[in-house]
Formats: sequence, C-alpha cells, structure tokens
Amino acid sequence: MRLIFLEHSRTAYWVDMLLYCLVIVALGGFVSLSGSAMRHSQSLAWIGLGLCAWTLLEYVLHRFVLHGMPPFRGWHALHHARPTALICTPTFVSGALFAGLVFAPAWALGGLEAACPLTLGVLMGYQLYSFTHHAIHHWRSDNAWLLRRKRQHSLHHGEQPGFYGVTSALWDHVFRTARPIRTQKPSWPAQSVSPPPS
Repeated sequence: MRLIFLEHSRTAYWVDMLLYCLVIVALGGFVSLSGSAMRHSQSLAWIGLGLCAWTLLEYVLHRFVLHGMPPFRGWHALHHARPTALICTPTFVSGALFAGLVFAPAWALGGLEAACPLTLGVLMGYQLYSFTHHAIHHWRSDNAWLLRRKRQHSLHHGEQPGFYGVTSALWDHVFRTARPIRTQKPSWPAQSVSPPPS
C-alpha cells in the first residue's frame, strides 16, 4: 500500500489548498488578536521576513532538492513530464516540513511571538506559490505578471535549465540562473479550470 500519493484527485488537490488557507486565517487571527500595538509591529516584521524567506526557500528547494536530490528529483520529473497533472506534495508531508523546519525552530528561538507570524509569512508565500504555479499551468490570463511567470516557467520546463523561482525571478538573477526570454507560448496547453474556492 502506498502512503504517499504525488498525483492528487481534484478533490484532494483543492482540499490541500483550502487547508492551508484555513491555517493562514487561523494564524493571522491569532497574531492579530494577541499582544499590544508594539507587538503588532514586531509581528508585521516577522511576517515580512517569512514572506521574503519563502522566496529564497522556494528557489533553493526547487533548484537543489527537486532538481538535484533523489527521490525528489524523480518525483519532480513526473511534473515535468505531465505539467497539467495535479501532482504536488502530500499535505501531511508539507505540513510536517513547515512545522519542523519553520515553526519549531522559531518557537525554540523566539517563542510564539516570533514563531506564529514568521510561519504565517512563510505559509502566505507558499500559498502564493501554490496558486501561481496552478495558474501558470491551468489558467488563461492576459495579466502581464502572470504571462511573464508563464513564459519563464515554460523556459524552465524546456530543454534549458533555469528559472527555478515560480513567484519571482529575483533569486534566478542573483544566482545567475535566469535565461533570456524569447517570445513563445507555454509548452503545455492551458486548460480552463475554475479558481479555488474562497
């Protein structure tokens, strides 16, 4: 019996998105209802740090783990082979990673006052990544930002490696993995898929 399913049913895929939205709302409520105005300023700084940290984490995970380390490299190759399939990390795996690698260390070092908003920022970045990656592969849009993300991700899926950032090309420019952008359409067909439930 397999415990880890990388390809999700449509229901499991959207439940994963919904669960992370609920965690973000719960953490956001906890952070906003706890503490003084001074603590709220610190919380906003932690949230900002978490969002910024996510952009680097997204790049590092994509470049060095998903394209470098077995068995993740093989699993990620499934996505490259079938880019419109609903392939993603199971919720219990990603949740355990966020809890163990973000929340727990932040709690140990700075208490709940740091752990909750930092984790909130990282999860907000992750959710932005999840929605962006889904939109890149499944939605049609004339939005300039999304079209740029689609072009860069299409290059990433092509023969030439690079463009490991999905939500931002910042770290691709910093680490020189950005590639020249040719005017081209994505290498996969865009499907019309309804947006996630809100």
